Amino acid sequence: MAKEKPSETDAPAPAENSKPKSKFKKILIFAVLGLLLAGGGLVAYILFVDEPPGKEAHAGKGAQKPGVSMALDPFLVNLADRESRRYLKLRLELEVDSEGTVKELEKSLPRIRDALILLLSSKTYLDLSSFEGKQQLKQDIKKRVSELPAGKKVTDVFFTEFVAQ
Repeated sequence: MAKEKPSETDAPAPAENSKPKSKFKKILIFAVLGLLLAGGGLVAYILFVDEPPGKEAHAGKGAQKPGVSMALDPFLVNLADRESRRYLKLRLELEVDSEGTVKELEKSLPRIRDALILLLSSKTYLDLSSFEGKQQLKQDIKKRVSELPAGKKVTDVFFTEFVAQ
C-alpha cells in the first residue's frame, strides 16, 4: 500500500503543471491571431484606399495633366574626349502637350536627330558623368529642340537609357 500512495501523489502533479502551460498556449494563440487580424486590416486599408492622406493637398497645388510622350530612336555617338575613345548610347523621350504636336515633330525628325547628334557628340565623358551634368544635358536638349519648328511645345525630356563608356 505504501507503494500506491506515492504513485497517486505523483500522478496529479503533472496534470496541475499542464494547466498553466495550456493557459499560456491559449494566450499566445490569441495574441498571434490578434496581430494577424490587425496586420490584415492594415494591408486591406492600404490596398483599397484610393489616395494616401497627404496626396489631396499635393494635388491641389498645381497638378498638371501628363503630356504625350514621343520616343526617339536610340543615339550612339562618339564623345569629344581627346585622350581616349568614349561613346554615349542614349534613348530619350520628349514629352509634348498633344498628339497633334507629335505628328508635327515627326515631320521634323531628321532635324531633331541632327541637332541632338551634334549636341551629344560635343560633350565629354566628364561633362556627363555627374548628376548635374545629366541635368544640364536635359536642359540643353530641350533648348535645342525648342529652336526647331514645333519644338516649343516640348515640355520635358526623359532619359530612358543612358550608357557612357
